[in-house]
Amino acid sequence: MLLQKKMTQSFIAAAIGVSASTVSRELKRNSNGKGVYSSHVATLKARRRKSRNPGNRSIVAGVRSRVFELIRSEQWSPEEVSGWLGKEEGMKVSKSTIYNCIASCSPHHKDNIRRHLRHGGRKGKASRKSGGCTIPNRISIDNRPVEADGQRIGDWEMDTIVGKDGKGAIVTLVERKSCYMLMEKLETGKQALPLAHAVVRLLREAGLPVRTITTDNGSEFAAHELIERELGTTVYFAHPYSSWEKGAIENMNGLIRQYIPKKTDFRGLSNTFIAHVMLKLNNRPRKKNQFNKPIDMVKKNFP
Repeated sequence: MLLQKKMTQSFIAAAIGVSASTVSRELKRNSNGKGVYSSHVATLKARRRKSRNPGNRSIVAGVRSRVFELIRSEQWSPEEVSGWLGKEEGMKVSKSTIYNCIASCSPHHKDNIRRHLRHGGRKGKASRKSGGCTIPNRISIDNRPVEADGQRIGDWEMDTIVGKDGKGAIVTLVERKSCYMLMEKLETGKQALPLAHAVVRLLREAGLPVRTITTDNGSEFAAHELIERELGTTVYFAHPYSSWEKGAIENMNGLIRQYIPKKTDFRGLSNTFIAHVMLKLNNRPRKKNQFNKPIDMVKKNFP
């Protein structure tokens, strides 16, 4: 309408709230051979261009098949799948596109892809862990050296997960930089001394540096001095109800729950299955490390 009134491009740009160069490009792109601009023709051309360049809104069958294969076989998140495919297999697909593909699948299909995801399509509920136990000779995280910031190999976080009705326990450890994890089922539950011996054995067998260990104030870590003495390290304790101070292990425990859901009876878990879960998670690409796998990072630094 403004063109028909012989208005300048700069006036039109100011009137519709865009730059003058935008108006210039619009006229150049959508005018006919005689230089006449038609809004109807412009709309048709825009639709044709959009159909030829669907961008990240669509996903070709081969890529979709590979995405679903990784989710089913490895239980990776859409973000991990997106990062790994882009880094290792040259397939460009965003996590949003993957989520949209999953959402378009019927939940009633016999092989529902949602059941292979960490949360199964459901939102998790926040929980609070008890942190009021008094542990003798504990050293606060306030005293942890500043260089133990997760930028070097050797700073660990430690925790436990418990089974159905609070019976049975698994001790978990994660190396903060590489996200390499260790875990072992504790036949004696959350007893402090057996747990300490298990931690010492796991870290010695891993053959990785142990510069620091950070954990919470659970009574199962009361034998922390044994760990310190045997491994020549220091165990630091987070503040009560401050799970973010040991975020690496909290996140790892969430990933473990993908394989060992809450209310699982740990008596039915074999050591072979525990080893299988540990292998799965150490072969899972991590976003914080540019989608490198923890096991590859460890082998690269400590072959």
